[in-house]
Amino acid sequence: MGKYVMGIDVGTTGSKAMVIDLTGKVIGKGYREYKLNEPKPNWVEVGAQFILDITFEAVKDAVADAKVANTEIEAIGFSVNRSSFCLVDENLKAIDDKFYIWLDSRAESVMNEMNGKISAARRNEITGMPGFNIFAVAKYYWVKQNESETYAKTKYFSTVASYVMHGFGADSFAVEISDGTVTGLMDVRTLDWNKELADALGFDMAKFPPLCKPGEVVGTIKADVAAKTGLAVGTKIVAGSGDQQLAAMGAGVIRDGAVSLTIGTFGLLAIGLAKPDFAALQGLMIPSSPTLGVFEVEGPQVSGATCFRWLRDALCTEEIAKAAKEGVDPYVVMDREFVSKSVPGSNGVIFYSALFGSGYPTWDTNATGMFLGLRNTHTKADMVRSVMEGITLEARSILEGVLAAGVKMDDVITVTGGASKSALWCQILADSMNRKIRTLDVPDAAVVGAAGLAAIGAGLFKNLDEVVGGMVHFGEIYRPRAEHVETYNKVFGVYKAAYEGLKSAGVFTRLADLRPKE
Repeated sequence: MGKYVMGIDVGTTGSKAMVIDLTGKVIGKGYREYKLNEPKPNWVEVGAQFILDITFEAVKDAVADAKVANTEIEAIGFSVNRSSFCLVDENLKAIDDKFYIWLDSRAESVMNEMNGKISAARRNEITGMPGFNIFAVAKYYWVKQNESETYAKTKYFSTVASYVMHGFGADSFAVEISDGTVTGLMDVRTLDWNKELADALGFDMAKFPPLCKPGEVVGTIKADVAAKTGLAVGTKIVAGSGDQQLAAMGAGVIRDGAVSLTIGTFGLLAIGLAKPDFAALQGLMIPSSPTLGVFEVEGPQVSGATCFRWLRDALCTEEIAKAAKEGVDPYVVMDREFVSKSVPGSNGVIFYSALFGSGYPTWDTNATGMFLGLRNTHTKADMVRSVMEGITLEARSILEGVLAAGVKMDDVITVTGGASKSALWCQILADSMNRKIRTLDVPDAAVVGAAGLAAIGAGLFKNLDEVVGGMVHFGEIYRPRAEHVETYNKVFGVYKAAYEGLKSAGVFTRLADLRPKE
């Protein structure tokens, strides 16, 4: 057997797989993008079998691209989008063949009812998760209250990782603990399902699966999955973690104060913190890291870079076609033809990045995306750049909230995700946040993190320190430019004031009333 492992990231809008050696070098990769289903306003779903099949395809592409014998790949590990879930029946098949995706906000209709049974503050204290509708606990409660037949048929509540690991051949059906802490159903002190919460909301705890640990070998690849993926029979299947915990790990966040910023479908500022004061950090997410019992403080963006993908698909169809002809990513063309041709502050255009509502620190389901300051002199370049800047300004808002909560962090922020691939975006991050921004040699940090846990499961590394020392390598550092820091300070003031003014005037609530209900 060789010394390669595979990281598999089952994301919100795509599945990615990479074959990686123990120095962190990527030798093969595969990616399959997919669209989410929105059958009703505020409902966001995706097919469960579809996700599994797409992931098989991404893995097969990566194995083929690696051009090494499949027997050289010793183990696979999983990174998954968090707090998405399906419900499986007695045959461990997804009921109605669907995942309820974390972006789904249908549970807003039951939040007052939930809060009457167990307060949001108490849930936050128990679980380390804010009392907001994106977390699985809220949608699971919605299912119990609104789809009682589905709830009755449920054998197990299933995370994405549970379903995918079982589909790849895990020996039993289990939830990985650190990923499970983001569901809003687990006690962060005991790292187990919480009876107080379950009793308050009427959940049958028999429907919660057994638990497994990150880095634990849960099975091996069998012949049927080998045929679908190109992996060798006997390849170890290793439990991973949530995508953001692994992105932080893949960015070297394994100690107090180390900080990473993911700008992806889900944006997140993550700070390592061994002993958080849960009561003092209300509103922040505080899941366990892959080192169980060591936590990270997370400030999330709900919409994140989904806004930039929306812009690509809605307004940049010509650039998509041009990119296809050039054989490059559409975002490369958007950088070249739009972002670089505007200026810091986008000539006075500001985009508020809340297509799916806002996360920390406002946690506002009704907040919407919006362009502000448009005049007839503005160009498409100004609008495109303003979306990139708006996503960045939301990250700055999170940074300021975390600092105000008393969390201490390093001066250098390691950026992961799609934004880290754009030098223009990295400089915007440095200028708008007034912090040094550091990139990674492999920007897909969550995949590296998953591969690192696979290596631990295979016995190739002993612990996370060895993984980070061997597989994580830092790239370029972007420093803030004083004149642009001043510009973004002004822009950020307007960004915040626009939200606060519209919120206080009830505009977002009134806009919600105008949206179709069915």
